[in-house]
Amino acid sequence: MSDARAIEAVTETLRALVEDGIKSVEPGATAVARPPHRVSPTGQPGLVNLFLYRTSTAPERRNDPPPGLLPGETGEPPLPLVLHYLLTPFVQGDDDLVAHRLLGAALQALHTRPLLSRAELAQTAAFSDLSRQPDHIRITWHAVDEKEIYSLWSVFQTPYRLTAAFEVRAVLIDSRRPVRTPLPVLARGADGRGPRAGADPRPTTPAVHRLHYPGGRPAARTGDTVELHGTHLSGVTGIRLTRLAATTAGPTGPAPDAVDVPVAAPAPGDPVLLRLPGGLAAGVHALTLLGGSPRTELPVGPWYLALAPAITSTMPAAVTRDGAGTARITLTADPPFAPGQRVDLLLGADAHTARELAGNTARFTVRHARPGSHPVRLRVDGVDSLLVPDRTTDRPSYDPTQRLTVT
Repeated sequence: MSDARAIEAVTETLRALVEDGIKSVEPGATAVARPPHRVSPTGQPGLVNLFLYRTSTAPERRNDPPPGLLPGETGEPPLPLVLHYLLTPFVQGDDDLVAHRLLGAALQALHTRPLLSRAELAQTAAFSDLSRQPDHIRITWHAVDEKEIYSLWSVFQTPYRLTAAFEVRAVLIDSRRPVRTPLPVLARGADGRGPRAGADPRPTTPAVHRLHYPGGRPAARTGDTVELHGTHLSGVTGIRLTRLAATTAGPTGPAPDAVDVPVAAPAPGDPVLLRLPGGLAAGVHALTLLGGSPRTELPVGPWYLALAPAITSTMPAAVTRDGAGTARITLTADPPFAPGQRVDLLLGADAHTARELAGNTARFTVRHARPGSHPVRLRVDGVDSLLVPDRTTDRPSYDPTQRLTVT
């Protein structure tokens, strides 16, 4: 999602795109972002000014939930901004032909890129996390009528110059209010199971009906053996694991984050036993069945496996807040974080996104931290660390080592 510098990031990215375009027709020209009455082309062959003259909100996005919100969680919707810009060429000596040339090149540069890509935002505006916004940011041209033009230029008390207007939508800015996420339910019903329903269409192809994680947990850990229960699995000799956040498979083979794991072909009616190797990133992985020799992908599936991160750092005796009520917390985890992963600290029922990741280390800044002792979870790409280590006991409980005291 986007931080408070998202508007600045959009303006800087647009300015860089415009400058790249106008240099193709006027090598010494530059692009700036200033109020129109403060722009002077003195000493330059020409420049194009990008001016943000109005902001509004996209009403159709006002009630959208925060991206990545899981069932049962609540969070403040992001602020969906629409940014309105003026694009004006300024030329020394007021040569309109040069001004028209610059404006044409600037319009061509933005028309060529109607969507601001994540790569452009990350490269040009690395100071903001706007590039992590899941929705595209679109440039749309806007017709300005005579009354609006007169009002705009009258405010600055400067002569009118040829101007184009466009809008950029929607820039989503996060609320600083943390997401509320409830703690895991320890048991459901008398036997700890929810209602189950099923049909028996007697399939003739391999199919996985359910995954059984050790200890009755909702996710697996590295090194666990996961049971795949289903029908017609006796011909399965391997499992392909593909992390969902990775690039999709290309024509030459699986994506870089796809790993093929050999398994022993089970007897008819028995589950497939999948031992998770090291090197897998935490998160959700697609399971694809492989069969034959050499192993080939079977035309069924995929199914999905959740691989939970494990907090490996020892919890400090206490974390002390500063005078503003901010606590700074550093955690290490296994497996290490993959590039581009979203990592959240769930401190009690409040979620806080990591702003700094390095290898297996995540650093969090918790504003207005609540004092007291809190259960701690680490969420990586939507999968939580296992706060309840064993659900097969009569009285499941939270892991006492996964607790942090804030003073």
